[in-house]
Amino acid sequence: MTDLILRAAQRRASVIRKRLGRNKLVFVQCGTIFDVLREPLVTALGGTALDAVTLATGPTPVEPLESPVVITGIEAFAATGKVGKATLGALRERVDELLQNANICLISRSPRIAYAPVPGSNLLEDASPFCIPLLDDQERPEKTSHHPSSAHPSISLAENSEIDEIVRNALEELGVNVLTELDFALFEARHDRNFVNELDPSVAEAIRTAGFAQIIDEHLTFTSPVPLWKFQDATANAIANLVKPQADLGEVSDGLWQIERTIRKAVRDAAIEAHGTKWRKNIVNEAIGGKALERARDDSYVTAQNISELRDPTEWLSLGELLETVQSTRFNGLSWDAVSWQRFKQDIVPIRNRLSHMRLLKKGDKATVKMWVNRFKSKKLQ
Repeated sequence: MTDLILRAAQRRASVIRKRLGRNKLVFVQCGTIFDVLREPLVTALGGTALDAVTLATGPTPVEPLESPVVITGIEAFAATGKVGKATLGALRERVDELLQNANICLISRSPRIAYAPVPGSNLLEDASPFCIPLLDDQERPEKTSHHPSSAHPSISLAENSEIDEIVRNALEELGVNVLTELDFALFEARHDRNFVNELDPSVAEAIRTAGFAQIIDEHLTFTSPVPLWKFQDATANAIANLVKPQADLGEVSDGLWQIERTIRKAVRDAAIEAHGTKWRKNIVNEAIGGKALERARDDSYVTAQNISELRDPTEWLSLGELLETVQSTRFNGLSWDAVSWQRFKQDIVPIRNRLSHMRLLKKGDKATVKMWVNRFKSKKLQ
């Protein structure tokens, strides 16, 4: 078994060295599915091995290092771009200095899309990605070569490997951006095994470099070591295990809060202008007013008998009710036309629903919310 591991690692190291000769800076995702090859791969690459965090915190080595320089442990920066005082930006500076005299191979457990963005030039985006190939027929142990999972090194070459655990760990390494895309592709859109071809290119790259897809006959093909239904279950479990707030959560929440408060204030101001002191009972129709009063009584206005007794009835409206109100004949969309409100509803309501039910935010949600915050600033409601 050891000979099979060493030969497989040496073959892949040979290809990576050729890539380094062309590109100088290469990114290799070596996650759970390829974990059994990690150490022999680093050894077979030769050169000098450095730890990413240590390199980012210390000065660039003065003495020329033997090329290639293999930097491991980069996944430590994935979540936030920081590890203590070390930053991905500092690592970028060290790598730029080392590139003057050596080729650099970055080895990470996580895909490029899993890393938090950093200001300025992006180290990972500048690197040429290399996908570690799965095992071919000659590289697999004879006793397991008939099994569909035998192409995956950590399953067929490692001792006492647990397939379900390997798949779960490999999915968790992909990061929240990939998992949200898988959530849509597998559970919302209900794509079949061809789902890998429906993904955004950066997500498809992550799936491929993790070992869940490979190019076969010039087509990206799903190559999970487990059936699709098991892959779906493992994805669902990986998503359920994400309990830490996403990096974008604060900005998205702040933006949504500002947007909704802006709409509620605009409706309130318009009602006061139109009805004076009687604005509260004229701000919504009877059906919506009844729901708002009921919510208010359940929460804090226990003795209120009608909507006029609420400090601000708009604060007890759902977003759907608020949008229905602003587009009613009472307010006629204020200064926005029906098309603008329809687009707003399509963009913002799904994001707000995800946030209110503690579901994962999707890639692009922050940008969408920020865009609408800016629109409300530039085209004020009145």
